[in-house]
Amino acid sequence: MELEDIIAVNELFIPIYPYLARQIAQEYGRKNGQALEIGPYGPGISLELARLLPELSITVGDDSPGTGAYLRQKIEQAGLEGRIKVREIDKYHLPLLSDSVDLVYFRGALFFWQDTVELVKEACRVLKAGGLAMLGGGLGAYTPEELVTEIVPRSQELNRRLAKAVLTREDAGRIIERAGVTDQARLDTRRGLWIIVRK
Repeated sequence: MELEDIIAVNELFIPIYPYLARQIAQEYGRKNGQALEIGPYGPGISLELARLLPELSITVGDDSPGTGAYLRQKIEQAGLEGRIKVREIDKYHLPLLSDSVDLVYFRGALFFWQDTVELVKEACRVLKAGGLAMLGGGLGAYTPEELVTEIVPRSQELNRRLAKAVLTREDAGRIIERAGVTDQARLDTRRGLWIIVRK
């Protein structure tokens, strides 16, 4: 996975992030707590959540080469380095205690990595009771149609280059089952596919 393609996807989604942040904030239903954004497809959602929920403490991170510097640069450009921390994070073995985070989100989690079951398990492991995890992606439930139409051709081209997997609701249901969170999880398929877990 080339850093320049990851950056291209992240930059393309800039106008979409406010709508994805709104969707996540609405699901979360709280104004404060500890949040964690996993993966290289950031920190756009985190920047918008920091503005939307000023009391939320946010950490972002990934272990893809060069991602940390890119995340720091974007956060500094937004003037939010005091609000959002960056650290190297192995998405399969999160360097966090169990039951330590209130909100976890990972855009791209289901489409670009092989062991999606382990990603879901790890996200749920670090969640506190009552916490929320949103793992998946797409254009979001609230994104205006004109923005969708505008970015879809370039998005599809980049997704092909990044070997994005195609998943069905049934595929996501099997991931939920194998991760052992059937009783806590549901799917949101509004212009995307998100596994939503309320612990």
